[in-house]
Amino acid sequence: MYTFEEMVYHVFHHWRESADEFLSNKAAKWVADIGHSYLAVRMKELAEEKSFSEKFSNFLRLINYFGEDELASLSETLASWEERLEWEKLKERGDFFAQKNEPEKAIKLYRQALQSGENIALLNNLGIQYMKTNATQEGLSCLTRALALEPTNFEILLAYTEAAIFNGSFSKAEKSLEKAMSINPHHPDIAFLAGEMAYAQKNLPSALEWFEKAMDAAPDVDFYALKAADVHLQMRRFDNALSALKKCARRDMAYFEKEAEIYAASGNFPAAAKAMQDAIDTDVPATVYAKLAGYHRQNYDTDSASEAIQKAIQLDAENNSVRLEHARIKKATGRTRQYQSMLNEILTSFKESYRGEPCT
Repeated sequence: MYTFEEMVYHVFHHWRESADEFLSNKAAKWVADIGHSYLAVRMKELAEEKSFSEKFSNFLRLINYFGEDELASLSETLASWEERLEWEKLKERGDFFAQKNEPEKAIKLYRQALQSGENIALLNNLGIQYMKTNATQEGLSCLTRALALEPTNFEILLAYTEAAIFNGSFSKAEKSLEKAMSINPHHPDIAFLAGEMAYAQKNLPSALEWFEKAMDAAPDVDFYALKAADVHLQMRRFDNALSALKKCARRDMAYFEKEAEIYAASGNFPAAAKAMQDAIDTDVPATVYAKLAGYHRQNYDTDSASEAIQKAIQLDAENNSVRLEHARIKKATGRTRQYQSMLNEILTSFKESYRGEPCT
């Protein structure tokens, strides 16, 4: 954002996302820095008000940008939202960030909501978000507590099984999967999780068999086909991997990324780069450009690699995957000192990164 008008527009349309930040000291400082000292002072005054809906409405009225009808409609929504129980509001905002695939923000809100008491939905959602950050022990802890509240809840059993698999607790995973199977034996996720367990234990033929069973049971679920393709890839059966991949119903980003990965593993970097190019659309994340840059680099096309990594940097300069590929390109172009310096910064940030507190 470059203007206060853009900030107001964003806050109006993304109020759940902006709730914790729109009147923060950082936001006020930014407003002052772009030449609106008076507005920054007013923001600090509004931050002292108790009612969230009044804070929000008064902030949006700091400039004459939205019409009164629009503001009145939003105020009504905010007032209704404010009357709900605090944990419900926190859960709703956590769900919002979970849907946006921002697990760290969702985790923070779910943990706040849990301070109001044990809740199976919160524990389940928190456990799943921990899993997305690779905090497998924390995820398993949350889902263990959820399962204690409802031992025969099928969805919780599935989530718990997956958490146990990724945590390496295979005996626990096997028991919970058996219980889930006794409740709904034909659900495709039963076969899928059996495949995940075999895959985690390096039994690739068994994993492939289970993933194919899941595909047969639910041919419209592309994720099963992606997993089958991945197993073929691990077995270096590239043609089989591409054949499994083609069973996906949608040619979306996940499809083209996996296609690129298969081509790259087989040494066909031009085809890998083309597949990544197909993945790119208007909402492409920075990591896709970073992968595209990597395939160009491995194909010794440093000009195209540099062009792609610059697009990634524009989207998310702080992303460590982007920074790492940027460093690799520096090395490939002979800038060894810059590569070493950038690599040192990345390693330092890895050490300082937040993993998350346990769900205890």
